Amino acid sequence: MNIDWKMFPMKLHYFLRFAGTGPLTPFLPVIAEQKGVPLEVVGLIWTVLPFISPVTKTLAGAIADCLRAHRVVFLGGVVLMFSALTGLYWIPDMPTRCSNNTLVRDFAHPQSPVASQDSRTYEEDRMNLSTTLTSRDSALLQDIVDTGTLGVLNGSEDRSNDNDAPGISPVYSLGNDTFSNHSVAAAGTLPCSSSERTHAVNRSAGELAGHYEFWMLFLCLMLQYLGHVTVITMQETVCFQMLGKARHKYGEQRLWGTLGWGLSAVVSGALVDWYSVGSQKDYWPAHVITAVFLLVDLVVVARLKFSVPDKMSPAAVHGALWRPQVLLILVSTVVVGTTCGMLWTFQLLLVKHVALLWHPQFPHLKLLLGLVMGVQCFLAETPFFFLAGRIIKRIGHVHAFFVSLVGFAVRLCVYAAITNPWCFLPADLLHGISFGIAYPSITSYANSVSPKGAAATTQAIFGAAFFGGTGLGGLVGGWLFKIMGGWWAFLSMGVFDGVYALVFLALYTLISRQCPGHVSHDEGNRAACEEADREAVVAEEADFEEVQLVDNLTKASEDTSRTRPQTT
Repeated sequence: MNIDWKMFPMKLHYFLRFAGTGPLTPFLPVIAEQKGVPLEVVGLIWTVLPFISPVTKTLAGAIADCLRAHRVVFLGGVVLMFSALTGLYWIPDMPTRCSNNTLVRDFAHPQSPVASQDSRTYEEDRMNLSTTLTSRDSALLQDIVDTGTLGVLNGSEDRSNDNDAPGISPVYSLGNDTFSNHSVAAAGTLPCSSSERTHAVNRSAGELAGHYEFWMLFLCLMLQYLGHVTVITMQETVCFQMLGKARHKYGEQRLWGTLGWGLSAVVSGALVDWYSVGSQKDYWPAHVITAVFLLVDLVVVARLKFSVPDKMSPAAVHGALWRPQVLLILVSTVVVGTTCGMLWTFQLLLVKHVALLWHPQFPHLKLLLGLVMGVQCFLAETPFFFLAGRIIKRIGHVHAFFVSLVGFAVRLCVYAAITNPWCFLPADLLHGISFGIAYPSITSYANSVSPKGAAATTQAIFGAAFFGGTGLGGLVGGWLFKIMGGWWAFLSMGVFDGVYALVFLALYTLISRQCPGHVSHDEGNRAACEEADREAVVAEEADFEEVQLVDNLTKASEDTSRTRPQTT
């Protein structure tokens, strides 16, 4: 087995970069919720973030090309991811309001289980409990929060139907002590202990906006996303620069990222479960793994050997992209991104929904979700990334796009027909023929149409189209889920992808006939691939001949030494 040592550092980067983000990025919404952010706010954050991508990616690519600062921008993206993902662990939880019904019980309420059993009336009970807390209120309430020993009716509940005496404050009890309603209200300002966290009342989006903890969390999430999209732009650009004319071998480099992602996610998930105490997950092991891998990746990126092209010409970029075929591929990239956004956001929710309908107490839900991700990563994505270059070389970018769109259509429709949750596992093999072909096709096509000196900018534009589409997919998917439900939402998107695939192929054929003067990049790509293969064969033969020549010269030198007469 021959090892391509020239591309080995790039393979190592892909493995380290994805192994560094795999332990945390899939669980960031869960971490945000665990820190006290309401689910609706979490959804809003993950809707906003993808729409930052077009500006960030385009700006990063333009800066790299204009200033010829590819390595600096590349390293800056890795530093952003490292800083944001590791700093996330130290952000404090959101302030919460502990629900009063988790703290105390109105001792004087006639329906209270601890109310007096004799014939005393409600009003007599209240008047007898006349001792209220003053200076010890805070300490007592903190003790209630910490111990969780008292239960309670809501101290702030509406008592308008009770026959309370005017001006008399409701009285509450803890052991032999009592305190008034204003003390219970104070309980809402105290932090909930871990034992009370499940009963905490999360603040609304408007309330969170007034707390620095929320903005620290949002800043970390935004910075890690900015670093993420920047690194994606630069790693694809540098990878294709290192590959040269052998760009059809991109998938063979990218698959190492998939392997790193899958392995680190599995290992870190097991370590988090082992390290955590109680119901709350402690993601410290995942943060450590992320920090180690990204620090090593910084060293690898700093030592990558690649050529920096000449400065780009904005007019050349405009001329290269403003063509009917290229614009059609850009629109198709948005469609692929929209489909991926819906899958990434709602697929696991659909699996969970189907599993619970199959069995209300489905006992293997976590196992099934893990197996779904494992099938996608190892059995579908990895082999198709390896084969993607050969597929694109044989059928061209356009037909590769068509195959991937049909793959998405079939995959979504199959999901919509599943009633047995275990059937998602074989269905997820379609992830390979859909995403496993689509993503290499996008990056390879972007490289094939980029003018000289504008590779990063072109990759950024196509990447912005894809990641902008993922944000659109989250919005469209959420809307479809709300008005149709899970099955019909996936079926609708699948039918749309199938129809669009046919329209895409018809439009590209029509454009090619109407604009015969435009160069076919598929033909150019196939020619480049064949030329690269020929050059590789020639290089190998030259190396072999050079080795033989060196061996012959060495042998001749040794023979000469043996036959040379010795001097006395």
